[in-house]
Amino acid sequence: MGLEIIQIVEDDHSQAKLLDQILRQASFRTNVAFDGPSAMQDVWRIKPSLIVADDNLPGLNGREMCKRLRQDPSTKHIPFIVLSGYSSEERRVEALDSGADDFIVKPYGAAELVARVRALLRRTQQGQGQEEELGEDLALTENLYAVEYRGRKLILSTEEWKTLRRLVGSVGSVVPREELSTLLWGNDALLHDGEMDRCMEQLNTKLTGEGPAVGSIKIVPGGFRLLLPSSEKSDVLPAR
Repeated sequence: MGLEIIQIVEDDHSQAKLLDQILRQASFRTNVAFDGPSAMQDVWRIKPSLIVADDNLPGLNGREMCKRLRQDPSTKHIPFIVLSGYSSEERRVEALDSGADDFIVKPYGAAELVARVRALLRRTQQGQGQEEELGEDLALTENLYAVEYRGRKLILSTEEWKTLRRLVGSVGSVVPREELSTLLWGNDALLHDGEMDRCMEQLNTKLTGEGPAVGSIKIVPGGFRLLLPSSEKSDVLPAR
């Protein structure tokens, strides 16, 4: 342990600096954000090993962040610690109900914080190449970049794999183009607009190719939507 990246989310700059120093002294790498929306973009981009977030953040508080990340198959397993200036049982329960793994009340001791971080990382270490079940008929095998669905196996590129993982987590709902671009290319997302369209076209061809279609990707205003055969609709445009 010691090479993991910890995402810090704290709007108080002095507190953020203190957290950063504590975790770096414990041999962790860190990334700091000062509000919820920026932190979400960071998490999708770098996939940190653990998140430490203040509960009271501008734009999106710690509990709301945790709820959203738990709904995304690509981030739902990331350990999440909520920091709070409130010690009430109600606030603690709300944080844990949102999906948080731990709740630490401010002020906290540096040794306790590091110990909790290390304990969470130990408990959540996952083996490589685990197969992830995503619904009754769909399984993604991460180390093969393959999708197996009702007996059909599709070999995907890295971009197609990441895109499908995200779309599968919101079947029937719109996933914003900007979010997918940031997921694939981070800060260079704006340079890959055409590449995004090609990725969608190739992935759609694989989903609707030979044999029974296992799903289809539709272009909608502002993003993309994955539809399975049972949820096909005719009010959206086909992917280019």
